[in-house]
Amino acid sequence: MLFVRGLIAAKLLAVAFAAGSIPQEIATKSITGAHVRILAYHEPPIFYIIRNPANQSLVRFIGFPKDVFDVLSASWNFTYSFVEVTPSMVKSKGSVDAAMIDQLLLKNADLNGRLSSPTAELLTHIDFTVAVSVFTFAIIQPMPHIHYGFSAPIKPFQPTVWYLIIVVFVATGLFLSAITKATGSNGLIRVQSNTRIIWDNTWYPWIVLMTQGGHLLSSRLPLRFVAGSWCLMAVVLVYAYTGTLISHISLSKYESVINTFDDLAASTKLRIITQRGSLSAKIILNSKIGALKTLGDSLRRHPEDLLLSLPGETEQILLSGCCAYVEVDSVKRLGELLVYKSMAEHGGECKLTFGKELDYSQVWSFGVAKHFPHLSTINRGYISSFSKG
Repeated sequence: MLFVRGLIAAKLLAVAFAAGSIPQEIATKSITGAHVRILAYHEPPIFYIIRNPANQSLVRFIGFPKDVFDVLSASWNFTYSFVEVTPSMVKSKGSVDAAMIDQLLLKNADLNGRLSSPTAELLTHIDFTVAVSVFTFAIIQPMPHIHYGFSAPIKPFQPTVWYLIIVVFVATGLFLSAITKATGSNGLIRVQSNTRIIWDNTWYPWIVLMTQGGHLLSSRLPLRFVAGSWCLMAVVLVYAYTGTLISHISLSKYESVINTFDDLAASTKLRIITQRGSLSAKIILNSKIGALKTLGDSLRRHPEDLLLSLPGETEQILLSGCCAYVEVDSVKRLGELLVYKSMAEHGGECKLTFGKELDYSQVWSFGVAKHFPHLSTINRGYISSFSKG
């Protein structure tokens, strides 16, 4: 659990610990004696809610918000408690974020314990603190498979190369047959029917290609030149192909890692999964063009890919090999937990991996209820903390 807490809070704890150096003029305007109610949701293995055995309504929360507010409450002389968002609330509102926003609107809490991105729609209902961080994203996905199968010997060359080989083979046989027919008998062999001529001259390049040797009874220079050219090309082709084939089958060949939205949209094996009601889901579903529209169409065709609760469902879905999830790259809170957990359960074998950082980011802040009286004080404290590094 210490690893989980450290992984989640590493990037932002500097802000919290800097709060102790807030100037005296900020401290005098602190929220001394105030009590702040913070929303929390049980999302193991990231956030845990622990109930008091004597009073089930009293909950203790483990996760990033607690790490930060332990320090801030000591610096600003306020107390806080966690208000649980229950699974029934989430189910009735359709998503975790919607349930938490509803609790802020009902004034049942003062601050959202989950960082979220301010949008024009949300700002009409709730306020936000100053930006806490800017997060980038990456795609967590099943580990690419190694290419196997009987088709391996033909994979070093593109289909076009094989088409050209067939065309050259047929053209050589026909050219040899045309020269033989046009020049007539050369005294060594008797000219036979057209079918026999084509058959004999077609077998010649095939025998050379199979490196079994062969001879062509003719005293005509053009015929020798064509046959010699074919022999040279066939020998070069056979040796080049042999070297390429050995290299191909002796090295592990993995499928490509999905690094961009375009890669994911073009994939025939993976679909996108995301959390229902999240900003990422809304952006994808509202996109009208490009790769994001393709991903949005996938979510509309497969509504089950809009997950209600991430930690409980994501791991099994990713390990099934059907889907990829767009995860926060700056912290990788869920993704790294899933990667290490799957490795531990599979004897150290890596079942999941991350793609490269996406060209996509979000600004995240704490949402607060409208007209929260201490918002300006909290914002001044954050800004002062940032200025102190």
